[in-house]
This record gives sequence, C-alpha cells and structure tokens, in this order.
Amino acid sequence: MSTRANSPRSRVCVVAPCRKGHPVERNGTMNKIVETYSRLADEYRRDEASQSCWFLAAEKALAAIALNDRYRTVADIGCGTGRALCDLASRGRDDRRFIGVEPADNMRALAAELARGQEHIRLLNGSFEQIPLESKSIDYLYSILAFHWTTNLTRSAEELARVLKDDGDMDLFFIGRNNGHEFIRKTTPVFLKYMGPVALLRSAGMRQQLTRDEAQQLFSKAFAGRVVTVEESHDTYFDTLEGHWTWWVRIEGQLVDIPAEKRADCDRAVKDAIASLQTQEGIPYTIHMLRVKVRNQGA
Repeated sequence: MSTRANSPRSRVCVVAPCRKGHPVERNGTMNKIVETYSRLADEYRRDEASQSCWFLAAEKALAAIALNDRYRTVADIGCGTGRALCDLASRGRDDRRFIGVEPADNMRALAAELARGQEHIRLLNGSFEQIPLESKSIDYLYSILAFHWTTNLTRSAEELARVLKDDGDMDLFFIGRNNGHEFIRKTTPVFLKYMGPVALLRSAGMRQQLTRDEAQQLFSKAFAGRVVTVEESHDTYFDTLEGHWTWWVRIEGQLVDIPAEKRADCDRAVKDAIASLQTQEGIPYTIHMLRVKVRNQGA
C-alpha cells in the first residue's frame, strides 16, 4: 500500500445498556448497517494487518487528536472495535475516564476484549441518534469514520451538542461527498446494470455524505454560539486489486442489493471495472475526509 496525500489496570471494562431501543429509520437502514458491522466485526482485525486505505485514514485521524489536560471525560461515538479508544486511554492520566458508544454488538464485544484490564474505560450500547449519556457530561467527544452512517443528520448533530459540555471540544472525522470518486465513476454502470436505478439510489442513500458547506451549516446550527470549523482533505491511497477488494467486499459489497443469482457475475464485472484504474503506483482510491471541530471560544 502506498499513499499520496493532498490535505490541509486490572478490571474488565463495564458493558452497560443504553436507553431502550435504537432508531429504525428509512425502511430499516440503521438495522442493516448495524447488523452488517456486527456480523463482520472479526474481519475488521484484518485492516491492521493489510494496512488498507481505511485503516491508514483512521490512523491519520487518530494522530490528529490531542488530549487537553482539562479533559476529564472523553467519549468516542461509534467506537467500533475500540482500537482508537484504547490507544487514547493508554496515554497517561489515571484520573481521565473514557466512554465508547457502539451500536453493533460484536464490535462492542471486541472493544471490551481489547479494553480488558483498563478500568477507566466504559462501553455503552448506543448510536449517534440516541447517545446514552447525560446532557453536558463530556469534556471531549470524537468519532472516527462513523458519522456518515447516521440515519438522521439533524437529530445526531443535536445529540452530540446535548452531551458535550458548554466548554467541551469535539472532533468528528467522516467521509465527504466526493469520497471514492474513481471507484464510483467506474462501478456505477455495473451496479446500474445489475441493480437497476431504484435499488442503486437506495443503496447510495445509506451513507450521509456531506459537502464541506453542508457540514458547516448542520453543525453551526446544532452548536449555536460555539466555534465550529470544518476542514476537508483528499488523500489518495494506492493498492492492488486484491488489497482494495478485501475492504470493498466487506463494506460496499454487503450493502448493495444484488439478487443471489447475479452476485457472482456482478462481482466479476466490478473487479474488472476497478482493475481498469491500474497505474504504475497501483489502483487509486481517494478518501474525502471531513473534520468537524467544535472548540471552546476561550480556548
């Protein structure tokens, strides 16, 4: 994998329930996404070994996070397998509490396993739409590559604003509108053929991919009176066909609605389309990342 960037203690952690129920909206979209991530949780460990573009993008986001001394309670919304959560929790300060919120049961179980022995980490079952935390209880809130899966942008932004303290800070990293433009250009004709326009639009609508201006408008309204800035980056990662296919079949391939009898033919056609992007450096995939920053005005 190569990349070319163009961008600005001894207790098992507690697994607690959230408030009853998760929102099921847009014809069960949330359920399908959560169930997919839960079912394939073990496969996410392959990212670290394969150094996939998504693993590298997540690492870049994690490296951008700096924990201020005044942060006593830190929350990771959509914490997944808990890798970022445990990394940050290992950075000293025994008096700092960490809370991971994750709706996918098996992802949360992997996070609990990783956090075993770190008594200052707590894991909760919850989602962006319904965060199981008290209002104004979090000093620092972050999320890495998860917010684009929300089913309700306004409600989720309001929930983030609700749980963050008035002087708290937030960093939200999620994919933007132009993510993966190379793959989209090549694979859309294939999916149109095998899925039809209605199913293709429904699949594309599972992700909330915003422009920078749309994100600025959304979060400025939710965090009225706070300093909200939105940064964006476009990082191009190069990999082999098989390297890209490993993550594609796990993420995109699980969410497209292809009849079983057409699946093999569609997969072959998609592979051929992606392979046509081959360059001397490898096959490119550009991640359009948005970073929403909320800061205390006095900071």
